[in-house]
Amino acid sequence: MNELDKFLADLKKRLPEHLREKLLQPHAADELVKELPSLFPPARLATEAEDRRTWELAGLLYLNLGRHHDAIAIFNSMLKQMYTHQDNTSTFVHKGVPLVWIADCYQALGYRALAKRFLMHTLCEDAIACEGRLNPLDIGAYHRLVWQFGLPHKMIQDYAVKMAGFASKKSEYKLFPEAILLELDSDWQTEIPTAQEVTQFVSNTFYIRHLMRQLGDGTGTALERLAHYLMSCIPGIRVARRKKSFSSDYDLVCAVDGSDVDFRSELGRYFVCECKDWNHSANFTSFAKFCRVLDSVKARFGVIFSKNGISGDAHTTDAVREQLKVFQDRGLIIVALDEGDLEALAEGKSLIAILRHKYEVIRLDLRPS
Repeated sequence: MNELDKFLADLKKRLPEHLREKLLQPHAADELVKELPSLFPPARLATEAEDRRTWELAGLLYLNLGRHHDAIAIFNSMLKQMYTHQDNTSTFVHKGVPLVWIADCYQALGYRALAKRFLMHTLCEDAIACEGRLNPLDIGAYHRLVWQFGLPHKMIQDYAVKMAGFASKKSEYKLFPEAILLELDSDWQTEIPTAQEVTQFVSNTFYIRHLMRQLGDGTGTALERLAHYLMSCIPGIRVARRKKSFSSDYDLVCAVDGSDVDFRSELGRYFVCECKDWNHSANFTSFAKFCRVLDSVKARFGVIFSKNGISGDAHTTDAVREQLKVFQDRGLIIVALDEGDLEALAEGKSLIAILRHKYEVIRLDLRPS
């Protein structure tokens, strides 16, 4: 009996009869994504190893069948169930199993930048569980990061210590590996995404919601972290937060690596993001100041994350008018993302699609649809 037959036989023993006969049908993964959450509620999945194994076997079946997108859907549903339990209880659930298999699926698809990001998420989970004292024999992410991506042993060990250290300081770091990655350097980000991979936007909507609940606290930190996370989810974008020059403070500095595709071919190699977690819209003065920052670094593109948008939207006046004029005069495009856009991202919409649409509205002077 080969590996695939073993997965299939074991899985059939664990599932209700109405699901067993569908496992090899084209729509089987969709059926499982709908039904597994009710068969294995969040609390059971977090505590019962056999329940986790059943879900894992379902994903592994499609991974071994070469149906990688089906496998990702299964493992993502498992991951969402774990995050739901975390949301309900505010307690850490080790999410390494679905994360490492999702990494394998992306690796099989040739999406190496995404695969590496998910392996780093897995490493966060393992580092938290073992308090930074990694045993390479027990850690699934370790040999993948070393053998497939060439990370040195010392780098992995150093990252693990830092990850565990962050997790001990704040519950957000313990619950969300994404939060820890935002605090690390970007030395691990060496993969150049392929032309197919660069169109993929994969984010954790639970983490987006977590940060959105903190907006308006008066510090602006939550919006900066949210913007940092969202931009870093675009393959080929490296993000640094809170950088200072001799004349300006940059909320986010983004570097574009890899192939020039779609509207991003016009952005240039670097662009800057500004964050305004204000109870009013960003006005003409703040918009003009941001334009000057972009001019000073010779950037052709910028993004304003403003919870209440930019002023003049109703009648194309004030900051909105300036948004159009700076492109017409200087070829500079500044896109504004507001709370409505953040809500769409929390529902699973692609930031790439949102940025593309807003870019084209300014670039082509399109009328509202």
